[in-house]
Amino acid sequence: MVESDYLDQGKLKMQCHTAISVFTANNGKLSALRRIYNSSRDVTFTGKGSESFFGHCDNYVVLIDAIMTANDCDIADNKTLWAMLGFDILDGSVILPKKREAKQNEEHERHEADKAKRRRDSAPEDEKGYWDSKYHNHLNRADIYEEEYNYWKGLEEKFDQIETDSKGLFKDSVSIRTAATNGLKELSRDFSTKSFVFFYNPLWKNGIEKLCNQVSMVDKCKEKWKDGNGAYNLDVLKDILNNRMDELSAPEVTAFEEVLKELHPEAQKKVIGRAVAGDADIKGLIKGITKSVGAEGKFGVDVYDIATSDNDKGSKRVAGFKLVQDVETTFATWASTLVYSGDIKKANGMLFSSAKKGSFLELISEKGAELKNVSRGEVAKRSLKYDAESYLFKNVKKAGAEAIENADDLTGQALKNVGREAERAAKLKNFKAGVKWAGAIADFAFNVVDNFEEQEQARISGVEMTNGRVVAESVIETGVDVVLSIGGTALAGFILGSGAPVLAVGAVSVGVVWAANSLMEMAIGKDIAELASDALCDAPKAVVSFTSEVFGG
Repeated sequence: MVESDYLDQGKLKMQCHTAISVFTANNGKLSALRRIYNSSRDVTFTGKGSESFFGHCDNYVVLIDAIMTANDCDIADNKTLWAMLGFDILDGSVILPKKREAKQNEEHERHEADKAKRRRDSAPEDEKGYWDSKYHNHLNRADIYEEEYNYWKGLEEKFDQIETDSKGLFKDSVSIRTAATNGLKELSRDFSTKSFVFFYNPLWKNGIEKLCNQVSMVDKCKEKWKDGNGAYNLDVLKDILNNRMDELSAPEVTAFEEVLKELHPEAQKKVIGRAVAGDADIKGLIKGITKSVGAEGKFGVDVYDIATSDNDKGSKRVAGFKLVQDVETTFATWASTLVYSGDIKKANGMLFSSAKKGSFLELISEKGAELKNVSRGEVAKRSLKYDAESYLFKNVKKAGAEAIENADDLTGQALKNVGREAERAAKLKNFKAGVKWAGAIADFAFNVVDNFEEQEQARISGVEMTNGRVVAESVIETGVDVVLSIGGTALAGFILGSGAPVLAVGAVSVGVVWAANSLMEMAIGKDIAELASDALCDAPKAVVSFTSEVFGG
């Protein structure tokens, strides 16, 4: 601020309000005019000049769109400026001299206070009270002048802040409005009755379209709802929802809807009282079923994710890591089966899900178990046991010794072969368990990546999410996903029964887990794993809060 600066905030605030009303009204009229020109395509017109006529109307639509975009820019910027302003008059010729005067008076009074203090300290006992009173009087006046100084300094800083924050306003509309004006000049109003065409220079249109594409009104609206740290101001969003929704322009309504979806669920609760329900992830269901087919399905989905991922937040890199994980896991399972079983056919069978009737029951049943007339409940029970034990390691020597002990009818070399076969089976199971744990660790790493992205979402939503919570949520979510997978497979086995092939059970299991998560997301905006991790992470805080309320601190 300099002494020649002058800003009547109240008056400028009224001007902003008037400008918003005028631009909004103009856009309403332009929108009606735009509909008229657009309706030209509904007219049956097949004469010589029909295409020229349609093109002429289309050109007016482009110009109207440009002017409306420029108006929307100015509406958004006027609203931003309006929100910056208070009602004080900021006059540099008053503020700066008053600030200097207050500072000088403060310094003078503090100097006098110091003098009085020295006199008090050296004065006889009967004069100390007088000088002490003088000291405190000067000190009190200095504090009053300091407050006055801070008041004038605050007004100066308010002016400087408005000047800084408003520098980027009202620029986007200028080039668009200029291009639209030039376009109107180029758009001829002359009509040739000989050739049935409207004459115009088509070069203006590209310039307008490029300018309009550079301006995202939705992004401009989002930015004005953020604070200095780049986080959305939840109080502003809540005020808009409760008091000003009917005042929003079309781009602002779109921006507000997008912001609500971008917010962290906890921030959504603060603004609208609940988490925004998520859309059903149909693509996720299709990909899950495809992956359940076997190695080919997993690789196909991974390649598709790489091809369709953008580089924002490293999504393509994450998709690449998932492909590497699936390739390594598949190869490790295939190689270990071949090495420990010596059966290439069995090893190849690990690459895809069997479509053979009853193959699921065969897979989950122990050697020698009954495979006929097995109830649905028994199928589910065996499935739970098989999947749970797939994460456990066996003692190889103990497995061989138990096999020999149970082979009562064998002797000699045959008995030794039984022991060796049991040891190889145990080694194969241990290798597969290791692969399972490696997969769980990889899933944990991917959950960490997702939760760090959620941490950034929380940051821009004004919600605190510490690194410790990121790790804790990732551990819990990984565990819950494992439990859901085991439970989903068991439920699919129960639904399909003993004759179900592995392929069908895998597909139905994916569908069961997807349906449960989708219902949860539509209801509360979180899937089951997120709900569980949030509940467990928030439990200690809830206990402390409850204890404080009950026991008074």
